Amino acid sequence: MNKFRYVDKDILCKYDLSEEFFNKLSFDIDDILPLRKVFVLLTNEGKKILKLTDSSEDRIKFINEALKYVSEKYEDLLSYYEDENGRVTYKSGENTYVILNMIEGRESTFTNLVEVEMCTKAMANMHKASRGIFQTLNADIVKGNLGEYLPYQYNKAKDDLLNIKEYILRFRHKLEFDTLFLENVDKRINEIQKSIELLAMCNYNSLLEDFRKRVLCHNDLAHHNFIVDGDKIKIIDFDYCKIDTRAVDIANFAMKVIKNSYYDMETFKRILESYNSVENLTKDEVKLIYSILSFPRDFITISRDYYYRQKKWDYEVFLNRMKNKINNELYREEFVKIFISELNEYFY
Repeated sequence: MNKFRYVDKDILCKYDLSEEFFNKLSFDIDDILPLRKVFVLLTNEGKKILKLTDSSEDRIKFINEALKYVSEKYEDLLSYYEDENGRVTYKSGENTYVILNMIEGRESTFTNLVEVEMCTKAMANMHKASRGIFQTLNADIVKGNLGEYLPYQYNKAKDDLLNIKEYILRFRHKLEFDTLFLENVDKRINEIQKSIELLAMCNYNSLLEDFRKRVLCHNDLAHHNFIVDGDKIKIIDFDYCKIDTRAVDIANFAMKVIKNSYYDMETFKRILESYNSVENLTKDEVKLIYSILSFPRDFITISRDYYYRQKKWDYEVFLNRMKNKINNELYREEFVKIFISELNEYFY
């Protein structure tokens, strides 16, 4: 087998595809096809996705209940397959699986501005349909599925960079990765501090207390999680979803889009305009988006991955990724500098 044919073959090999397991399912299977980290099941009830999960049953229950709540008003979402007994998870040995109803179509393209607008409106409609979810779902289900508290997240990142810096300065011999980190870390720490101050400017705590704007945030709105089906956009893969203020989802989505255009401000403006065509954002929400985009997430992530051994990449992979992220930071810095002047109606 070509070693590049299935980049996720290690994960696929963990699946239990025994006859005994399939006999537990409530439908007949005609064929099984690998697709990235999952298997497509061709069944007498249509195409299904078999997905290995390490999420707890409580977590799966939350996602399922949240998706059912949102789909009452907005149906273009992934859904779990439930058998006649309402079962969503399936056990086999030590493995836990979920089965998803297949959504046909192709992945969206973030270099296509028409599709970016369509994806933005799909996100906005998902948020709109999920309004009230915080008060409606059972408190026990909601507990543990709320978004991260940003002041804590920002301060933790600042402490991590300071600790890593102190650790590296003790090295007698420094590698190129260490040198690059030290050359950039002080600037990133200052950016984190600015992001912390911006949270106060946008009345972040008040936004969290506004339950009308506490929605289901996807938290991984990459291009491959928007499926284009004719003139519709459907949203899949809610593994990371949480209940949070919608500005968090918008900021993370916008970051993924504008990276493809070297942080083009006009592309970002089109995202805001497209979202506002469904529901208007407040000034404080745009300020919160500004705070999140000011936060040097990429530099923090690659630094943690390397020094905390969170990834098993070769050294050269880490080094190249650090160089790429430092180069990209130049464009993000320029974007952050012109943000307020270009969008002054939200700040004055």
